[in-house]
Amino acid sequence: MMNQMKKMSEESMEKSKNLTRLEKNYLEKKKTATENKKLSGLKIGICVILFITVIFLQVRLSALSNIAGVIAQIQVMVSVYLVVAVRDKGYLIAVGINILASLLVLFGVVIGRGNLEAILGVVVPLCTIITISIISFYEHSFNAKLSEITEQKRELSALYDELANSEKEFLQQNVKLKELNRKMKQREVRLDYLAFTDVLTGLPNREMLIGKLDALVDRYQEEAAQFAVVFIDLDNFKKINDYKGHYIGDLLLKAIADKIKKIIFQEDMLGRLGGDEFTLIIQRDLTEIEILEYVEKIRTALLETFVIENMQLNISASFGIALYPRDGITTAELLNYSDSAIYKAKEFSKNRVQFSTERL
Repeated sequence: MMNQMKKMSEESMEKSKNLTRLEKNYLEKKKTATENKKLSGLKIGICVILFITVIFLQVRLSALSNIAGVIAQIQVMVSVYLVVAVRDKGYLIAVGINILASLLVLFGVVIGRGNLEAILGVVVPLCTIITISIISFYEHSFNAKLSEITEQKRELSALYDELANSEKEFLQQNVKLKELNRKMKQREVRLDYLAFTDVLTGLPNREMLIGKLDALVDRYQEEAAQFAVVFIDLDNFKKINDYKGHYIGDLLLKAIADKIKKIIFQEDMLGRLGGDEFTLIIQRDLTEIEILEYVEKIRTALLETFVIENMQLNISASFGIALYPRDGITTAELLNYSDSAIYKAKEFSKNRVQFSTERL
């Protein structure tokens, strides 16, 4: 509780500091704006006083031509300074005081009754008005151009920020797309695996076995060699499923597949057709005696006791063998003959190896 109160107090102090900082910035800006207004007013006041003083001197000392020239220059300088320093308001004031100067000079001429030299003093304010008008026009044009350039720069900066954000967003989207592509490839690999692999045992499934047999048939037609298809059917596996349950039956199938995989050669392919049926493709060119010895080794190994979930299980298998090209030249014929050999083996006494012919 104390920690929460302390945390709330710290957050309150932090907010107070932020508010104080904002108030300070606001007051400083307001103070600066007020000072600028005061300074502009002071500049205008000084210039107006100076200009009026100069006009008064011009009227009083109009006879002195040298002084009149200096006074005229001072008038021009004051007017130009007002336009440059105070801008729009300064321009209007400068025009006003120059018109006033012209009127005062004319009034002096009338009072002086024909002092034609003083009339020249009217020309200076008129020329000054023209000069400061030109200066004001070009200053406005320059400021407009500067504002345009500043606005373009701001737009370019905003566009650059937008492009930077777009690029960042694009990179993020690109990363997401790469991740999605990677996941899609993983799923494709997984789907390919599931399409050609038996999920329970991890062995090639029926589709992959048939594809392999089709490829071997096409290849061995040109090479004039032979290969063997061994159909493996477990004896009395249904009883294990019925009495021990499908879970134990599945574990037994996996154990049988693992044991056969340890015996067969790397060149050969063992697959599961479904249920308790397996198929072994012997790609090597072996004699019938060599094939019999090879399969007999597998049959003997399956007679060993399997320990599944602390239960001892015994099972046997029957084997039917078909040879290419002796027993068939197509995948369907080879599978049919090996399946027929299985039935012959089970007719005798099960747990035996049977070729598709009875010569052995």
